Amino acid sequence: MTGDKISIDEAALQRNVAAFLRTPAAERVYEELDTPWWLCLIVWVFVLVAGLIMLPTIIWTITGLKMIWSALRFQQFSVLADNTRRRPDLIKPLIGCGIIIGPDEKHALALGTFRSPREYSADRLAMKASELATLYSDGSDRPEDKSVCELLHDDTYHPYRRRRVPEPHAEGLEMFLLDVEVELPEGRMTPYDTVLFAFLATGGDKGEIVQIPWSVVQDAVHIAAND
Repeated sequence: MTGDKISIDEAALQRNVAAFLRTPAAERVYEELDTPWWLCLIVWVFVLVAGLIMLPTIIWTITGLKMIWSALRFQQFSVLADNTRRRPDLIKPLIGCGIIIGPDEKHALALGTFRSPREYSADRLAMKASELATLYSDGSDRPEDKSVCELLHDDTYHPYRRRRVPEPHAEGLEMFLLDVEVELPEGRMTPYDTVLFAFLATGGDKGEIVQIPWSVVQDAVHIAAND
């Protein structure tokens, strides 16, 4: 879009992320995004033992049988098939805009979308983040702002929480309020007084998200200098 101050080269973004995921530095990303096998084992043992305990009872016999059947089918390990180590295509790069940075400068609320950069304006996303930050600090008496203000003021950090931005503030774009952990030195200031961060995540309404070094996306995200 002509006149945009922030542009994202999707091909370069995907290429750089794919290269990063092949480096030892990506180990932290996989640890964050994947369900570890030992956790699946713990759940499997719990389900099997609970099922065996319930089996001799009268009230819980059926539930016990279902739990034992689930354990025998190893359903608790099914999530390992979709681990990002096996399916790197599940990992989505996301350029998020900071809305609220906590006093510890670690926990933050960011605005982001999993849509292709071709489908939205990065400038508009940054401006929306700035607008939401103002609503958080100043509040609003407008009825159309009520639902998003309620979401913004539910500001206790919850790891990996994702909440859809309601209309009319979404403006037809699927956007999420993302509870994230950030390192501020790895963010980049925009002309709209918001900070951009680079993340990798699994797409959808829920899932893990982890910040990556800005150097990974450096040549894919272009930010014009302030006038």
